[in-house]
Amino acid sequence: MDEAAPVIDTSKMNEGQRAALELTEAARETSKARTFAAGLFMGEFNLDGLRPFPEQSTETRDQGDAFLQRLEKILREKTNPDEIDATGEIPQPVMDELARLGAFGIKISPEYGGLGLSQTNYCRAAMLLGSWCGNLTALISAHQSIGVPQPLILFGTDAQKKKFLPRVARGEISAFALTENGVGSDPAAMITHAEPTSDGKHFILNGEKLWCTNGTKAGVIAVMAKTPPKESKGKKKDQITAFIVEMDSPGVEVIHRCRFMGLKALYNGVIRFTNVLVPRENI
Repeated sequence: MDEAAPVIDTSKMNEGQRAALELTEAARETSKARTFAAGLFMGEFNLDGLRPFPEQSTETRDQGDAFLQRLEKILREKTNPDEIDATGEIPQPVMDELARLGAFGIKISPEYGGLGLSQTNYCRAAMLLGSWCGNLTALISAHQSIGVPQPLILFGTDAQKKKFLPRVARGEISAFALTENGVGSDPAAMITHAEPTSDGKHFILNGEKLWCTNGTKAGVIAVMAKTPPKESKGKKKDQITAFIVEMDSPGVEVIHRCRFMGLKALYNGVIRFTNVLVPRENI
C-alpha cells in the first residue's frame, strides 16, 4: 500500500516560505526506495540500505599517496601555521607552491590542466591540510567544492570547461556567493537578481552577498541570483541561476573582508554587484 503524502500547513507561511517549500518538494527524490537515513526518520532500521565503504584501487591509492607525500613536504618545510594565524594572511609563496603542486586542481581532469585524482584522494588531501593548517583547508576546499571548478565539472559546457578549468587548476582562486541578509538556507527569499539584456546576450546582475568564502582573493566567483520567472503548471515561478562572474568586471566591489575568531586567514568577504554585465554563456 502506498503511503499517504505528509500534509504541511502552509496557511501561516509567507510567500517566501511557501516558495522555499515548493522548491524543496520539487527537488524531492521520486524513487520508491528509501535510504537508510530516511528510514531512521520513519522509525525504521533497515541495514539493507547500507553499503561497504568504497575501497580505492591500488593504482588510484598510489596516485594519492604520491601527491600527499609532496603536499606534506610543502606543509612541513614551507608553511608556518602559527604565522598564518598571527598575521591573518597566507603568504603568496605558499600559495605559489600549492599551485605548482596542482593542489588547486586535485579533481580537475588532466585534459584541463588538473591532477584528475579521485574524490577519496581529495578528501585525504583535505585531512592532511587540516592537520597542519585549517586556513589552507578552507582555501583549497572552498575553491574546489563550492567554487567554480566542481559546478563546471558536473554541469559546465565544453566551452566553459575549456575557458575556466585551466585557469582555476593553475591556481586562480575561485569563490562562491549565495548568502544574503536573511538568506542562507532559504534561497527562495533571495534578493540578488539578474535580468537579461534586450539582445539576450548578457544578464545584468545586481545584489549584495555575505560570507563569500575566498571572495577577497578570487579571480572568478560562482554567484547565485534570481532570474525572470518561468511558467510551470499554470503558475509563474522564480528561477535561481548560477553565474560565473569575473571579479574584475566593472560593478563588482568587495565591501569588506570578514574576520573570524577561528580561521583568521579565511578570505571571506561581503561583495556587492552593481549592474554587472555577465555573458549569457557564463550561466
